[in-house]
Amino acid sequence: MDWLDHRPVPPSRLLAGETVGTTYGDRARKREWSDGRSSDAVKSRPGTTTSYRIPTGAVDEPRPENQQIVTDLMGNLVDRVRGAASVLDYLNLLFCLHYLRSASPKGFDAVADRARTLGSVDEANQLLRDIGRTADEDMRGIGVHSSMQEALGRLEPRTARDLRRVVEAMGSLTEDVFGLILDEYEQRAALGSGEFFTPRPVVRLMTNLACSEFGPGEPESVYDPYARDGGFLIEAMAACALDKNGLPRRERLQSYGETRRAETWRLATMNLLLHGVSPNLDLKRTPPWHGGSEGPPLDSFDIVLTNPPFNMSDPGGEERSEGLWAFGPPPLDNDNLAWVQHCVAKLGKRGRAAIIMPNKAGNSGHKAEQAIRRNLVESGVVDCVIALPAQLFTGATVPVCVWILRHPDNPSSDTLFLDARHMGTKSGSRRVLSAHDAEVLLAAYRAHRNTGGPLTRPDIQEGEHVVATALVPREQLCLSGYSLNPLDHIEHAGGGDGTEHKLISAWKHLDDAEEHLGDVQDALTGLPLGGRGPAPILQGRRKAGTFSLASLCEIQAGPSYTKLGKDQRSVNGTVPVVFPRHLKHQRVSDDADERVTEETARRLKHFAVRHRDIVCIRSGAIVPPALVQQHQAGWLMSPNIIRLRVPADRMNQVLPEYLLHYLCLDESVAWMRDRAAATAAPSLRSESLGTLRISLPPLAEQEERVAALNGLDELDRAHLAVADSARRARIALAEALLSPAVRADAATTPPHRFEKEAAL
Repeated sequence: MDWLDHRPVPPSRLLAGETVGTTYGDRARKREWSDGRSSDAVKSRPGTTTSYRIPTGAVDEPRPENQQIVTDLMGNLVDRVRGAASVLDYLNLLFCLHYLRSASPKGFDAVADRARTLGSVDEANQLLRDIGRTADEDMRGIGVHSSMQEALGRLEPRTARDLRRVVEAMGSLTEDVFGLILDEYEQRAALGSGEFFTPRPVVRLMTNLACSEFGPGEPESVYDPYARDGGFLIEAMAACALDKNGLPRRERLQSYGETRRAETWRLATMNLLLHGVSPNLDLKRTPPWHGGSEGPPLDSFDIVLTNPPFNMSDPGGEERSEGLWAFGPPPLDNDNLAWVQHCVAKLGKRGRAAIIMPNKAGNSGHKAEQAIRRNLVESGVVDCVIALPAQLFTGATVPVCVWILRHPDNPSSDTLFLDARHMGTKSGSRRVLSAHDAEVLLAAYRAHRNTGGPLTRPDIQEGEHVVATALVPREQLCLSGYSLNPLDHIEHAGGGDGTEHKLISAWKHLDDAEEHLGDVQDALTGLPLGGRGPAPILQGRRKAGTFSLASLCEIQAGPSYTKLGKDQRSVNGTVPVVFPRHLKHQRVSDDADERVTEETARRLKHFAVRHRDIVCIRSGAIVPPALVQQHQAGWLMSPNIIRLRVPADRMNQVLPEYLLHYLCLDESVAWMRDRAAATAAPSLRSESLGTLRISLPPLAEQEERVAALNGLDELDRAHLAVADSARRARIALAEALLSPAVRADAATTPPHRFEKEAAL
């Protein structure tokens, strides 16, 4: 129920009486089943005694505590448990435990009990074999033949305690983390092929696009010819699990997938079972268009979804002879458009396919591929092409698109192009599409396809997102050599790159920055500076005493690396960690790119910062210190940070803000750099920092000086903001006035088109 409470019902799926913001938890609590039975009464499928679960999709944003558990499991435990075995064998252990915990709770409890009493490595090895055997027996009971016992028998744990830690960690998870484990595996093992994982928001986007032609509960079948981890089948089954009344459909969606590797088949099978999907998954050694004794159970499917392996090399001149190719034989050494044609061939008349393709497949100059694209376009098969952001896939930098295809008996007279390259957020070396990004793209697609939008709508806007679009008729595609690369059309669609919006937005930011600068300048007139210069504040100064820094504040170094190292940090925690790179312009930056879980933060609460604390650099390049803002209270110091805190009984003697300004003096920073350089490895010790002498005037003078210096700091920041906004506005204006795409359209563009740019 807690999980359901965090999943809002999409507006398009709201039932009568449900308002926007209703969650699936609200629906589950309030709704009674139409035949009068409670939800507990429908756990078994009618007419059978087998367990029945409504298929569920993968979790988009795992809870921070589960993220941390998986991060720990994929840290040094990997090598400690696998020994000479492969990382994949270790992954099989995690998935077996994850599977048993969901499918056979009693079996998992027995494993956990044995793990707690392990006394030797021999006992640990026996437990590993028994875990594999238990998982094999459970899956064989539902018709799935597996070989987990063999895979887990290859593991060589160093100690019994290592295996016990793995079992305990898996037992503490509170939600599905199958995809999260695969994601961590790809990042840590640098699996360049991206063999297992398609990002979950991309899976959901493609599924919703393919299902948009159908009403709730209407699709009857789904097919993935290259199933990887089974994610597309899981998401499609979850999306189509309910009927128009929000109840489980009487007849479940038929699913079928194919995979090429035994390891992939095992993992995908468990993933499907964990999400309530019957694993109708075949292991094939050859591509599906090669034929063979057994093919898909159905001749056609309502939905086809896949992320196939694609080729980036330039194809040779030879064409293939095997297979039936309705749109032309692909080059012999490049399967990109072979996958596209196979997906179309498996569509029912009303069906939709969504397939990931490299951008190069859309505008390759190869004669055979040009001919195939021409036939696809002229047959009305290509419904939509979406350019995705770069670096979505671990270990792969190839720019890709999503192609939405339809059956030639239900053709489209034009092709919709969407540009999503600017969407998503950076997470380490990858870019991540959020669930909201996927909803925005889906809304942009529906704005054209479901409402019969105009020929071109350059910028579909949802909140802060602008999706550049172009709706291009077949005749115009012919002029571009039948290119299906969105960038060849959106940039020439009369400002479809959002130029006007970017310019207006940049100019508004400049106006706001200049207005803020004026407010700051007005505020300065009330300070001792004003328009009279610094003379007033320099008059009447009393003699200041000098004190050691240690006598004025508490000095605390950050935690050791053993307490807060890389294994304890990730981008998915909840409590930010302050590093030297976050100390900018006497402030702590809000760019919290590394975090820890709340549990870790509680354990290290002694190293948390409070409002008005001062943070200095302990090791590394020494820069001026920074003051902690109110909203940053509770953040943790990293090991290379020192915290200065003025205790309550000293607040009547020294202001933290005065102390900050004194420590930011050039001579103070030089003093700290000198003391740090005196060590073998540049490092500023707390004891050394405590000896720094501070000139301390009376409190009233401190307040006056702090006000003057704060005012000038704010003025400095305001000027920097104006300069930055002016630079951005200049770039946007240059794009609007000088872009080749805009100039190419100038001859046929109405004069009012550039009125806003000219006015600006």
